[in-house]
Amino acid sequence: MKRFTCGLLTAALTAGLLAMPAAAKDFSDIQGHWGQSAIQQVTDWGLFSGTGEDTFSPDVTMTRGMFVTVMAQTARMLQVYQEPTQDAGFEDVADADYYAVAAAWAKENGLVAGVDATHFGPNTPISREQMCVIMGQFLKKFTDYDLTAYQERENTFLDKAKIADYAKESVNLCVSLGLVSGVSVSGGVEFQPQMPATRAAVAVVLGHLVAVTEELPELPAEPEQPGGGAGGGTGEVPGDEPTEEEKADEAKVAEYLEIMLDSYRNSAYLPTTDQVVQDTMKILMDCIEDALVQRDKGQFLDRAYIQDRYASEIDELQEAYDSLTKDQLNQINNVVVRLAESEQIYFVMEYFGVESLA
Repeated sequence: MKRFTCGLLTAALTAGLLAMPAAAKDFSDIQGHWGQSAIQQVTDWGLFSGTGEDTFSPDVTMTRGMFVTVMAQTARMLQVYQEPTQDAGFEDVADADYYAVAAAWAKENGLVAGVDATHFGPNTPISREQMCVIMGQFLKKFTDYDLTAYQERENTFLDKAKIADYAKESVNLCVSLGLVSGVSVSGGVEFQPQMPATRAAVAVVLGHLVAVTEELPELPAEPEQPGGGAGGGTGEVPGDEPTEEEKADEAKVAEYLEIMLDSYRNSAYLPTTDQVVQDTMKILMDCIEDALVQRDKGQFLDRAYIQDRYASEIDELQEAYDSLTKDQLNQINNVVVRLAESEQIYFVMEYFGVESLA
């Protein structure tokens, strides 16, 4: 049972909150931005306001003062907010500051402790690990979830040693809950704990947080090791450590998948094709989208993993492709060539074991 008792959202209200707004504020600087949908959602909820009459500044760094303010707004929306009984007690937070009440609320509820005993650091950029700590404390304070297993689920980021000790459990928690994901780099995925978060990134994260307060997601499976093995057991498993060539190929395919998925989502030609062509392409693109999600969670995308995980989808794709008419084959080929450069397409198709589409 969750602790949203005195202010529990009704099912109908929750459904309305989590749905995409019909008419969110239009900011001139978010059109086509990767975070556009999330930005429209959180501003419609009232968690964020713009930085100008028609601007949101999606790529501007989020400060600690900004972050506790939107967290307080989130608590208000979920009806778990109570006015703080005293001020924040930090030397660098004045009563007149826009974030003063939010900082006091966050401190009183155990979400923050300050950068030291007497300073909050309101104008300091909020780092990714600090953001995880605050969200983790929010969930512990305002829900009755048992989060132990999520906190103990070790991440597999290349830079996990750089995560501060005080933030390790919170990062594990937020990654396991799907609130945050890693950053793709050559050879795998990093968390980059000290990297500042942008306003757009926080908008996306808050959308995930609101969803989690309504329904706790299932604990994700342990990331598989390179080569498709799940790991575990004792002793050293031959082939678990990828070669430099495998690392280079994995980084290359991740880059190409991002390019293809972006082109697919923004395709003006695809909607003009036959429905069966669109359905066939969707099989492949759903696999690509899922693969990128798995990589963000720490999965190494080698060929064995890809072709094993998506074996049934690959067979389904091949069967659908083989049933297309000559005109439909021309249509799907026209779709494919618009996704990326020929070299990139051939590489991805070979990686997935679906050379026929290339």
